[in-house]
Amino acid sequence: MKFRIGDATDTKLCVALKHEFLRCDDAFNDFFELSAGQGESPRSAYKTYNAYARFVQHLYEFMLGAVARERLDTKRLEYSLADRYIAGHAQRILTNRRQAILVGTAPSWENHVSYYPERVPERFAEDFRNARNIASVHVTSKRADLSLSSFFHQNHKYLHMLYYDAKSWWGRQGEAFPDLKEVTAFSLLVKAEPPPS
Repeated sequence: MKFRIGDATDTKLCVALKHEFLRCDDAFNDFFELSAGQGESPRSAYKTYNAYARFVQHLYEFMLGAVARERLDTKRLEYSLADRYIAGHAQRILTNRRQAILVGTAPSWENHVSYYPERVPERFAEDFRNARNIASVHVTSKRADLSLSSFFHQNHKYLHMLYYDAKSWWGRQGEAFPDLKEVTAFSLLVKAEPPPS
């Protein structure tokens, strides 16, 4: 469905984008805390994997929503077009980050320019989509063979760039938690009508 910035559809999409990014942020923080924890067990490995898989899932879904807003159209994209949008956005962030380092305007905590290649890997967006599909969305025998470790090693810096870029716009601002309309209303209902235990 086509829409315009500021109309009812755009307002609802913005609520959904805020919600999806907050879910992404929660998953990233869970992953960060779990990966920094002491000791390793099958249970902690399971939780760490799941937190990262949720991060990948919610970041990918957020990116699809952001693409819809950029296009002013909620129609679901073909995978190839979604991949091009995501790869292009990641490349813009990467180019800007490298440029800021090279001209001396990057923050002091930024990595050295050698950390960032000039180009996003050709298969980045496709690998991102496949990792999202296999690790957290579709129940398939492929999950047993998906190396989330390899995906992390090859692609996390690009996911982190997308995440960090989105966080400045869609992350929590200040102490007040945003009203997410029906998402917020759900908890009010559950408190009024507690589920059976």
